Amino acid sequence: MQESAAQVRNDANAPLLAAHHARTKLPSKIDLKKALKHTPCAIAMGRAKQVQYAVDDAYAMVASFRSNLFDWIKDHSSRSGKPKPPRFYRRGQRARLRFDYQDFTVLHDRLYFPESLGLGVIALVDRQGESLLKPGDRLVEVRIEPCRSRQWVDVDLVIRRKPARLMPRLLLRGNLFVDLGVARLVTCLDDENLLAFFVCGGLAKAILQRGAKWHAQFRSESKLGIRHGKRRAGQLAARSARQMDDLMKKVALLVVTYAQVHHLARVVVGRNVDWKQNVDMGAKQNQLFTFIPHAKLIAALRTKCARAGLEFIETEESYTSKTDHLAQEAMGPKPEGYRWLGSRCTRGSFRSSVGCVLQADVNGCIGLGRKVGGEEWLAVFRQKLGTSPGTRLVPRKVQVNGVGPESNSPAAGTRHPRLLSPRTWMNTQVALVKARLIPDLRCVTPVTRNPQAFPIAA
Repeated sequence: MQESAAQVRNDANAPLLAAHHARTKLPSKIDLKKALKHTPCAIAMGRAKQVQYAVDDAYAMVASFRSNLFDWIKDHSSRSGKPKPPRFYRRGQRARLRFDYQDFTVLHDRLYFPESLGLGVIALVDRQGESLLKPGDRLVEVRIEPCRSRQWVDVDLVIRRKPARLMPRLLLRGNLFVDLGVARLVTCLDDENLLAFFVCGGLAKAILQRGAKWHAQFRSESKLGIRHGKRRAGQLAARSARQMDDLMKKVALLVVTYAQVHHLARVVVGRNVDWKQNVDMGAKQNQLFTFIPHAKLIAALRTKCARAGLEFIETEESYTSKTDHLAQEAMGPKPEGYRWLGSRCTRGSFRSSVGCVLQADVNGCIGLGRKVGGEEWLAVFRQKLGTSPGTRLVPRKVQVNGVGPESNSPAAGTRHPRLLSPRTWMNTQVALVKARLIPDLRCVTPVTRNPQAFPIAA
Protein backbone atom coordinates (compact mmCIF):
# COMPACT_ATOMS: atom_id res chain seq x y z
CA MET A 1 0.00 0.00 0.00
CA GLN A 2 2.86 2.39 0.73
CA GLU A 3 4.40 1.73 -2.69
CA SER A 4 1.01 2.29 -4.32
CA ALA A 5 0.63 5.54 -2.35
CA ALA A 6 4.02 6.69 -3.65
CA GLN A 7 2.95 5.96 -7.23
CA VAL A 8 -0.34 7.82 -6.76
CA ARG A 9 1.58 10.83 -5.48
CA ASN A 10 3.82 10.63 -8.55
CA ASP A 11 0.73 10.56 -10.80
CA ALA A 12 -0.61 13.62 -8.98
CA ASN A 13 2.72 15.49 -9.07
CA ALA A 14 3.08 15.13 -12.84
CA PRO A 15 0.09 17.31 -13.92
CA LEU A 16 0.67 19.75 -11.06
CA LEU A 17 4.31 20.39 -11.99
CA ALA A 18 3.43 20.46 -15.69
CA ALA A 19 0.86 23.19 -15.03
CA HIS A 20 3.41 25.08 -12.94
CA HIS A 21 6.08 25.01 -15.67
CA ALA A 22 3.48 25.98 -18.29
CA ARG A 23 2.39 28.89 -16.05
CA THR A 24 -1.23 27.80 -16.15
CA LYS A 25 -3.74 27.27 -13.41
CA LEU A 26 -3.21 24.16 -11.30
CA PRO A 27 -5.84 21.43 -11.67
CA SER A 28 -8.20 21.18 -8.74
CA LYS A 29 -8.04 18.45 -6.12
CA ILE A 30 -11.44 17.10 -7.10
CA ASP A 31 -10.40 16.66 -10.75
CA LEU A 32 -7.20 14.89 -9.72
CA LYS A 33 -9.01 12.55 -7.37
CA LYS A 34 -11.57 11.64 -10.03
CA ALA A 35 -8.86 11.06 -12.63
CA LEU A 36 -6.67 8.89 -10.38
CA LYS A 37 -9.43 6.94 -8.68
CA HIS A 38 -9.47 4.15 -11.28
CA THR A 39 -5.73 3.76 -11.87
CA PRO A 40 -4.15 0.37 -11.02
CA CYS A 41 -2.19 1.80 -8.09
CA ALA A 42 -5.29 3.46 -6.66
CA ILE A 43 -7.21 0.19 -6.91
CA ALA A 44 -4.33 -1.62 -5.16
CA MET A 45 -4.63 0.74 -2.17
CA GLY A 46 -8.06 -0.71 -1.41
CA ARG A 47 -10.04 2.37 -0.39
CA ALA A 48 -10.77 5.60 -2.25
CA LYS A 49 -10.05 7.57 0.91
CA GLN A 50 -6.37 6.57 0.77
CA VAL A 51 -6.20 7.96 -2.78
CA GLN A 52 -7.68 11.23 -1.53
CA TYR A 53 -5.08 11.48 1.24
CA ALA A 54 -2.25 10.83 -1.24
CA VAL A 55 -3.54 13.53 -3.61
CA ASP A 56 -3.93 15.96 -0.69
CA ASP A 57 -0.29 15.37 0.33
CA ALA A 58 0.97 15.88 -3.23
CA TYR A 59 -1.10 19.05 -3.65
CA ALA A 60 0.19 20.44 -0.33
CA MET A 61 3.82 19.83 -1.36
CA VAL A 62 3.41 21.61 -4.69
CA ALA A 63 1.51 24.50 -3.11
CA SER A 64 4.26 24.93 -0.50
CA PHE A 65 6.92 24.89 -3.23
CA ARG A 66 5.11 27.57 -5.24
CA SER A 67 4.60 29.79 -2.19
CA ASN A 68 8.29 29.63 -1.25
CA LEU A 69 9.34 30.17 -4.87
CA PHE A 70 7.22 33.30 -5.25
CA ASP A 71 8.58 34.72 -2.00
CA TRP A 72 12.14 33.97 -3.17
CA ILE A 73 11.50 35.74 -6.50
CA LYS A 74 10.34 38.87 -4.65
CA ASP A 75 13.28 38.82 -2.23
CA HIS A 76 16.24 36.48 -2.72
CA SER A 77 17.43 37.10 0.85
CA SER A 78 14.20 35.65 2.30
CA ARG A 79 15.39 32.07 1.54
CA SER A 80 18.79 30.43 1.78
CA GLY A 81 18.51 29.33 -1.84
CA LYS A 82 16.10 28.83 -4.73
CA PRO A 83 13.35 26.42 -3.67
CA LYS A 84 13.32 23.12 -5.52
CA PRO A 85 10.17 21.33 -6.70
CA PRO A 86 9.12 18.13 -4.90
CA ARG A 87 10.87 15.02 -6.14
CA PHE A 88 9.23 11.98 -7.63
CA TYR A 89 9.36 8.69 -5.76
CA ARG A 90 11.67 6.04 -7.20
CA ARG A 91 10.50 2.56 -8.07
CA GLY A 92 9.99 0.59 -4.88
CA GLN A 93 10.08 3.68 -2.65
CA ARG A 94 7.24 4.03 -0.15
CA ALA A 95 5.08 6.94 1.02
CA ARG A 96 3.04 7.69 4.12
CA LEU A 97 -0.39 6.19 4.77
CA ARG A 98 -3.16 7.73 6.87
CA PHE A 99 -6.12 5.97 8.48
CA ASP A 100 -9.03 7.64 10.23
CA TYR A 101 -11.38 6.27 12.87
CA GLN A 102 -13.43 4.41 10.22
CA ASP A 103 -10.45 2.23 9.21
CA PHE A 104 -9.49 0.78 12.60
CA THR A 105 -10.97 -0.38 15.90
CA VAL A 106 -9.77 0.33 19.44
CA LEU A 107 -10.74 -2.21 22.09
CA HIS A 108 -9.16 -2.74 25.53
CA ASP A 109 -6.01 -0.72 24.71
CA ARG A 110 -5.51 -2.63 21.48
CA LEU A 111 -5.50 -1.19 17.94
CA TYR A 112 -7.01 -3.48 15.29
CA PHE A 113 -6.45 -2.85 11.56
CA PRO A 114 -8.12 -4.71 8.70
CA GLU A 115 -6.54 -8.11 8.07
CA SER A 116 -5.66 -7.09 4.51
CA LEU A 117 -2.97 -4.71 5.82
CA GLY A 118 -1.09 -7.46 7.63
CA LEU A 119 -0.14 -5.21 10.55
CA GLY A 120 -1.69 -7.32 13.28
CA VAL A 121 -2.66 -5.93 16.67
CA ILE A 122 -0.82 -2.92 18.14
CA ALA A 123 -0.83 -2.40 21.92
CA LEU A 124 -1.66 1.19 22.90
CA VAL A 125 0.62 1.24 25.97
CA ASP A 126 3.92 2.91 26.78
CA ARG A 127 7.11 1.24 27.98
CA GLN A 128 5.84 1.18 31.54
CA GLY A 129 2.68 -0.65 30.51
CA GLU A 130 0.40 2.35 31.10
CA SER A 131 -2.38 3.06 28.64
CA LEU A 132 -1.83 5.84 26.10
CA LEU A 133 -5.57 6.62 26.03
CA LYS A 134 -6.85 8.19 29.21
CA PRO A 135 -10.57 8.25 30.07
CA GLY A 136 -12.26 10.60 27.64
CA ASP A 137 -9.47 10.53 25.02
CA ARG A 138 -10.11 9.52 21.42
CA LEU A 139 -7.81 8.13 18.75
CA VAL A 140 -8.76 10.03 15.59
CA GLU A 141 -5.97 9.18 13.13
CA VAL A 142 -3.10 6.74 12.61
CA ARG A 143 -0.18 7.55 10.32
CA ILE A 144 2.15 4.82 9.09
CA GLU A 145 5.50 6.26 8.08
CA PRO A 146 7.97 4.18 6.02
CA CYS A 147 11.32 3.28 7.56
CA ARG A 148 14.54 2.62 5.68
CA SER A 149 14.24 -1.06 6.58
CA ARG A 150 11.28 -2.74 4.91
CA GLN A 151 10.89 -4.91 7.98
CA TRP A 152 9.59 -2.05 10.17
CA VAL A 153 7.21 0.89 9.94
CA ASP A 154 6.78 3.91 12.19
CA VAL A 155 3.24 4.30 13.57
CA ASP A 156 2.20 7.83 14.66
CA LEU A 157 -0.97 8.24 16.71
CA VAL A 158 -3.11 11.38 16.64
CA ILE A 159 -5.03 11.45 19.94
CA ARG A 160 -7.68 14.01 20.79
CA ARG A 161 -7.24 14.59 24.50
CA LYS A 162 -10.05 15.36 26.87
CA PRO A 163 -9.71 18.96 28.14
CA ALA A 164 -7.98 19.03 31.49
CA ARG A 165 -10.22 19.86 34.39
CA LEU A 166 -8.96 23.06 35.95
CA MET A 167 -8.27 22.84 39.63
CA PRO A 168 -9.77 25.52 41.88
CA ARG A 169 -7.52 28.54 42.15
CA LEU A 170 -7.61 28.23 45.94
CA LEU A 171 -5.78 24.88 45.72
CA LEU A 172 -3.10 26.17 43.32
CA ARG A 173 -0.41 28.21 45.02
CA GLY A 174 3.16 29.08 44.27
CA ASN A 175 5.31 29.64 41.21
CA LEU A 176 7.90 27.63 39.32
CA PHE A 177 10.59 29.87 37.85
CA VAL A 178 12.55 28.45 34.88
CA ASP A 179 15.95 29.83 33.85
CA LEU A 180 17.30 28.61 30.49
CA GLY A 181 20.97 28.03 29.79
CA VAL A 182 23.58 25.79 28.14
CA ALA A 183 25.51 23.78 30.74
CA ARG A 184 22.26 23.59 32.69
CA LEU A 185 19.54 23.41 30.08
CA VAL A 186 16.82 24.42 32.55
CA THR A 187 17.11 25.47 36.18
CA CYS A 188 13.85 25.58 38.15
CA LEU A 189 12.99 27.13 41.52
CA ASP A 190 9.82 26.32 43.46
CA ASP A 191 9.09 29.26 45.78
CA GLU A 192 6.30 27.38 47.60
CA ASN A 193 8.31 24.31 48.70
CA LEU A 194 11.75 25.97 48.44
CA LEU A 195 13.10 23.31 46.07
CA ALA A 196 15.48 23.83 43.16
CA PHE A 197 16.53 21.40 40.44
CA PHE A 198 18.18 21.48 37.04
CA VAL A 199 18.46 19.34 33.91
CA CYS A 200 21.99 19.07 32.57
CA GLY A 201 22.56 20.32 29.04
CA GLY A 202 25.15 17.68 28.23
CA LEU A 203 22.71 15.65 26.17
CA ALA A 204 21.81 18.65 24.01
CA LYS A 205 25.50 19.41 23.49
CA ALA A 206 26.16 15.77 22.57
CA ILE A 207 23.43 15.84 19.93
CA LEU A 208 24.86 19.01 18.40
CA GLN A 209 28.50 17.90 18.50
CA ARG A 210 27.85 14.44 17.10
CA GLY A 211 25.66 15.85 14.33
CA ALA A 212 28.22 18.50 13.39
CA LYS A 213 31.06 15.94 13.35
CA TRP A 214 29.39 13.46 11.03
CA HIS A 215 27.80 16.16 8.90
CA ALA A 216 31.23 17.66 8.20
CA GLN A 217 32.63 14.23 7.34
CA PHE A 218 29.82 13.42 4.90
CA ARG A 219 30.09 16.83 3.26
CA SER A 220 33.83 16.35 2.77
CA GLU A 221 33.20 12.90 1.29
CA SER A 222 30.66 14.32 -1.14
CA LYS A 223 33.23 16.87 -2.35
CA LEU A 224 35.65 14.00 -3.02
CA GLY A 225 33.07 12.37 -5.25
CA ILE A 226 31.88 9.64 -2.88
CA ARG A 227 28.34 8.62 -3.76
CA HIS A 228 25.41 9.57 -1.53
CA GLY A 229 27.54 11.70 0.81
CA LYS A 230 25.39 14.80 0.43
CA ARG A 231 22.18 12.81 0.87
CA ARG A 232 23.49 11.12 4.01
CA ALA A 233 24.50 14.50 5.42
CA GLY A 234 20.96 15.78 4.92
CA GLN A 235 19.49 12.69 6.58
CA LEU A 236 21.82 13.11 9.54
CA ALA A 237 20.87 16.77 9.95
CA ALA A 238 17.18 15.81 9.95
CA ARG A 239 17.86 13.09 12.54
CA SER A 240 19.68 15.51 14.86
CA ALA A 241 16.80 17.97 14.53
CA ARG A 242 14.29 15.25 15.52
CA GLN A 243 16.40 14.23 18.51
CA MET A 244 16.68 17.83 19.69
CA ASP A 245 12.95 18.41 19.26
CA ASP A 246 12.25 15.24 21.26
CA LEU A 247 14.59 16.40 24.04
CA MET A 248 12.89 19.79 24.32
CA LYS A 249 9.44 18.17 24.63
CA LYS A 250 10.62 15.69 27.28
CA VAL A 251 12.22 18.44 29.38
CA ALA A 252 9.04 20.54 29.11
CA LEU A 253 6.97 17.53 30.22
CA LEU A 254 9.26 17.05 33.22
CA VAL A 255 8.85 20.67 34.33
CA VAL A 256 5.06 20.63 33.92
CA THR A 257 4.76 17.27 35.72
CA TYR A 258 6.60 18.69 38.72
CA ALA A 259 4.30 21.72 38.77
CA GLN A 260 1.22 19.48 38.59
CA VAL A 261 2.30 17.17 41.40
CA HIS A 262 3.02 20.10 43.73
CA HIS A 263 -0.16 22.00 42.70
CA LEU A 264 1.69 25.12 41.58
CA ALA A 265 -0.34 27.93 40.03
CA ARG A 266 1.98 29.18 37.29
CA VAL A 267 5.20 28.59 35.38
CA VAL A 268 7.43 31.62 34.71
CA VAL A 269 10.10 31.50 31.98
CA GLY A 270 12.70 34.16 31.25
CA ARG A 271 13.52 35.19 27.71
CA ASN A 272 14.99 38.34 26.17
CA VAL A 273 14.29 39.79 22.73
CA ASP A 274 17.12 39.00 20.27
CA TRP A 275 19.07 37.37 23.09
CA LYS A 276 21.02 35.20 20.61
CA GLN A 277 22.22 38.14 18.54
CA ASN A 278 25.72 39.52 19.11
CA VAL A 279 26.44 37.25 22.09
CA ASP A 280 29.98 37.31 23.47
CA MET A 281 30.61 34.12 25.47
CA GLY A 282 33.49 32.66 23.48
CA ALA A 283 33.49 30.74 20.21
CA LYS A 284 32.33 27.38 21.61
CA GLN A 285 29.73 28.78 24.00
CA ASN A 286 28.36 31.10 21.32
CA GLN A 287 27.84 28.17 18.95
CA LEU A 288 26.17 26.00 21.60
CA PHE A 289 23.94 28.79 22.91
CA THR A 290 22.74 29.83 19.47
CA PHE A 291 22.18 26.27 18.21
CA ILE A 292 20.15 24.98 21.18
CA PRO A 293 16.48 25.64 20.24
CA HIS A 294 15.26 27.34 23.42
CA ALA A 295 12.27 28.72 21.49
CA LYS A 296 11.02 25.16 20.93
CA LEU A 297 11.36 24.48 24.65
CA ILE A 298 9.35 27.60 25.49
CA ALA A 299 6.68 26.68 22.94
CA ALA A 300 6.43 23.16 24.40
CA LEU A 301 6.14 24.59 27.91
CA ARG A 302 3.37 26.95 26.81
CA THR A 303 1.42 24.11 25.16
CA LYS A 304 1.77 21.64 28.03
CA CYS A 305 0.86 24.28 30.63
CA ALA A 306 -2.32 25.04 28.70
CA ARG A 307 -3.22 21.34 28.65
CA ALA A 308 -2.52 20.97 32.37
CA GLY A 309 -4.50 24.07 33.33
CA LEU A 310 -1.46 26.03 34.56
CA GLU A 311 -0.78 29.70 33.93
CA PHE A 312 2.24 30.35 31.71
CA ILE A 313 4.14 33.64 31.96
CA GLU A 314 7.05 34.69 29.75
CA THR A 315 9.08 37.66 30.96
CA GLU A 316 12.34 39.34 30.08
CA GLU A 317 15.32 38.38 32.24
CA SER A 318 17.82 41.22 31.94
CA TYR A 319 20.07 41.82 35.00
CA THR A 320 18.68 38.79 36.85
CA SER A 321 21.90 36.76 37.19
CA LYS A 322 24.38 39.45 38.26
CA THR A 323 22.14 41.20 40.80
CA ASP A 324 22.41 40.28 44.49
CA HIS A 325 18.73 39.65 45.20
CA LEU A 326 19.17 38.38 48.78
CA ALA A 327 20.76 41.75 49.62
CA GLN A 328 17.86 43.56 47.86
CA GLU A 329 20.15 45.15 45.29
CA ALA A 330 18.23 47.15 42.70
CA MET A 331 17.97 45.56 39.24
CA GLY A 332 18.65 47.51 36.08
CA PRO A 333 21.51 49.28 34.30
CA LYS A 334 24.17 50.83 36.50
CA PRO A 335 26.51 53.79 35.91
CA GLU A 336 30.04 53.23 34.71
CA GLY A 337 32.36 52.06 37.45
CA TYR A 338 29.56 50.64 39.61
CA ARG A 339 30.63 47.69 41.75
CA TRP A 340 28.05 44.97 42.06
CA LEU A 341 27.37 43.64 45.54
CA GLY A 342 27.62 39.97 44.48
CA SER A 343 30.22 38.26 42.33
CA ARG A 344 30.92 35.02 40.49
CA CYS A 345 33.27 33.20 42.84
CA THR A 346 33.68 29.97 40.82
CA ARG A 347 32.26 28.59 37.61
CA GLY A 348 28.49 28.51 37.94
CA SER A 349 28.41 29.89 41.51
CA PHE A 350 27.33 33.30 42.79
CA ARG A 351 28.60 34.71 46.09
CA SER A 352 26.08 37.00 47.75
CA SER A 353 27.09 39.89 49.99
CA VAL A 354 24.97 38.41 52.81
CA GLY A 355 27.56 35.65 53.24
CA CYS A 356 26.16 32.67 51.29
CA VAL A 357 26.95 31.04 47.95
CA LEU A 358 24.16 30.25 45.47
CA GLN A 359 24.10 28.52 42.15
CA ALA A 360 24.16 31.31 39.54
CA ASP A 361 21.07 30.08 37.69
CA VAL A 362 19.14 29.79 40.98
CA ASN A 363 20.00 33.42 41.62
CA GLY A 364 18.61 34.16 38.14
CA CYS A 365 15.37 32.36 39.07
CA ILE A 366 15.05 34.63 42.10
CA GLY A 367 15.45 37.55 39.71
CA LEU A 368 12.57 36.22 37.63
CA GLY A 369 10.48 36.20 40.80
CA ARG A 370 11.29 39.86 41.36
CA LYS A 371 10.36 40.65 37.76
CA VAL A 372 6.92 39.07 38.17
CA GLY A 373 6.12 39.56 41.87
CA GLY A 374 8.05 42.72 42.70
CA GLU A 375 9.66 43.58 46.01
CA GLU A 376 6.73 42.20 48.01
CA TRP A 377 7.40 38.72 46.66
CA LEU A 378 11.10 39.07 47.49
CA ALA A 379 10.33 40.02 51.09
CA VAL A 380 8.07 36.98 51.57
CA PHE A 381 10.62 34.71 49.88
CA ARG A 382 13.49 35.91 52.11
CA GLN A 383 11.31 35.35 55.15
CA LYS A 384 10.66 31.75 54.08
CA LEU A 385 14.36 31.07 53.56
CA GLY A 386 15.27 32.00 57.12
CA THR A 387 18.86 32.27 58.27
CA SER A 388 20.44 29.65 55.95
CA PRO A 389 19.37 30.43 52.38
CA GLY A 390 22.45 28.86 50.78
CA THR A 391 21.78 25.35 52.11
CA ARG A 392 18.07 25.39 51.27
CA LEU A 393 18.56 26.41 47.63
CA VAL A 394 21.08 23.76 46.56
CA PRO A 395 19.71 22.48 43.21
CA ARG A 396 19.23 18.78 42.59
CA LYS A 397 20.22 17.20 39.31
CA VAL A 398 17.46 15.42 37.38
CA GLN A 399 18.49 12.70 34.93
CA VAL A 400 16.34 12.30 31.84
CA ASN A 401 18.34 9.34 30.52
CA GLY A 402 20.87 6.77 31.61
CA VAL A 403 18.74 3.79 32.69
CA GLY A 404 20.51 0.57 31.72
CA PRO A 405 19.00 -2.89 31.26
CA GLU A 406 20.34 -4.07 34.61
CA SER A 407 18.20 -1.54 36.49
CA ASN A 408 15.11 -2.71 38.35
CA SER A 409 13.41 0.64 37.79
CA PRO A 410 10.02 0.54 36.04
CA ALA A 411 11.45 3.08 33.60
CA ALA A 412 13.10 0.21 31.76
CA GLY A 413 9.69 -1.19 30.82
CA THR A 414 9.48 -4.23 28.59
CA ARG A 415 12.64 -5.69 27.09
CA HIS A 416 13.50 -4.11 23.77
CA PRO A 417 16.81 -3.99 21.84
CA ARG A 418 16.85 -0.20 22.25
CA LEU A 419 16.92 -0.65 26.03
CA LEU A 420 20.36 -2.26 25.78
CA SER A 421 21.75 1.24 25.30
CA PRO A 422 22.97 3.00 28.49
CA ARG A 423 21.35 6.23 27.23
CA THR A 424 17.76 4.99 27.34
CA TRP A 425 15.15 7.63 28.08
CA MET A 426 13.80 7.67 31.62
CA ASN A 427 10.18 8.09 32.53
CA THR A 428 9.35 11.63 33.73
CA GLN A 429 7.88 10.62 37.09
CA VAL A 430 10.69 8.12 37.70
CA ALA A 431 13.28 10.83 37.06
CA LEU A 432 11.60 13.17 39.56
CA VAL A 433 11.28 10.39 42.15
CA LYS A 434 14.97 9.46 41.82
CA ALA A 435 15.87 13.13 42.42
CA ARG A 436 13.59 13.14 45.53
CA LEU A 437 11.48 15.94 44.10
CA ILE A 438 8.11 14.18 44.22
CA PRO A 439 6.94 11.40 46.54
CA ASP A 440 7.13 7.82 45.37
CA LEU A 441 3.44 7.06 45.03
CA ARG A 442 4.04 3.31 44.92
CA CYS A 443 5.24 3.30 48.53
CA VAL A 444 2.16 5.06 49.90
CA THR A 445 -0.02 2.82 52.07
CA PRO A 446 -3.47 2.39 50.51
CA VAL A 447 -6.32 3.99 52.43
CA THR A 448 -8.69 1.52 54.12
CA ARG A 449 -11.97 2.12 55.86
CA ASN A 450 -11.18 -0.31 58.66
CA PRO A 451 -8.89 1.26 61.25
CA GLN A 452 -5.87 -0.77 62.29
CA ALA A 453 -6.28 -2.39 65.75
CA PHE A 454 -3.31 -2.34 68.10
CA PRO A 455 -3.09 -4.72 71.07
CA ILE A 456 -3.64 -3.16 74.46
CA ALA A 457 -0.66 -3.37 76.75
CA ALA A 458 -1.28 -5.37 79.90
